[in-house]
Amino acid sequence: MATREANWNTPLDTGGEAFELLGNARKAWIYTYVHHHPSTTIQEIVETLDLPQRTVYEYVDDLEAAGFIEQSNDGRPATYIAHEIALQLVEGDVERRITPALVEAIARRVRDDDVDAYIDRHGLDGLAVALEYAHDYVDGSVTHQIMAREQGISPLEAGVILDALGPVVED
Repeated sequence: MATREANWNTPLDTGGEAFELLGNARKAWIYTYVHHHPSTTIQEIVETLDLPQRTVYEYVDDLEAAGFIEQSNDGRPATYIAHEIALQLVEGDVERRITPALVEAIARRVRDDDVDAYIDRHGLDGLAVALEYAHDYVDGSVTHQIMAREQGISPLEAGVILDALGPVVED
């Protein structure tokens, strides 16, 4: 299937300013937290994610400017909600969907060495492809051996990334 072929030239790895979120795992982590915890505050993000307050303020401002999150109240402290992301990028016969699940997979790079190593080896496009396989893996229609064969990677690497992405698609 064309959408499952990894493509190093995809806009996921070379995208413009609107896709900076995809290249910054900490921003992706903040977006994911706000997505799962609507009406959260900066202080809750700082305490839960154990990030510096200055960084959180900066990244929340960036996410707000990009339209990924917005302030959900007029009072203090400010609370934030995340907008659903549903973007589709097409280059030739390859298409990628940018969704909250992909952003969450990228966010796992901060806490999961397996995801981090996979992105280093295969880029964001490779992660997007692995996430497609993870959906099928969780529902039992694909095995790690099938992914390994179709993507030209070792069965061990396929199994490791599918297990790492399982919680993203199960949520």
